Amino acid sequence: MSERVHRWLEGFPLDEVLRGHVATVMVRLPAHVMEDFLADPGFALCDYEPAAGAMTVVPVAPPRRNAAARSVVLKRTLRRRPESFVRYVIAHELAHAHLRNAGRWPGDDPEHAADALAAEWGYPRPQW
Repeated sequence: MSERVHRWLEGFPLDEVLRGHVATVMVRLPAHVMEDFLADPGFALCDYEPAAGAMTVVPVAPPRRNAAARSVVLKRTLRRRPESFVRYVIAHELAHAHLRNAGRWPGDDPEHAADALAAEWGYPRPQW
């Protein structure tokens, strides 16, 4: 499965350091969640370098009938953060994409839902 994830990630414009972290997180996801991403042609993943006055173009797939496009955008500044934080952020953002920016049930807060899923997947919010 790791080989498939690495090939899939080659299709996204990602910094090499972040690509490695994303791969590590992806291979630890439950099989049905990983497949949800790998089989979705509407999923987009990219990174950007924040800079004053700079604009960033976020790639999105064209709309499809009965399916919204999903994307995860990571800041390259993550490269300077502790590994546990980087992987938590990636898992948290993938959880949002998996949940389609909703909660797990009606009334569930999307932020809490993403944190809970990230923790279930082995990436809890780091304690400071």
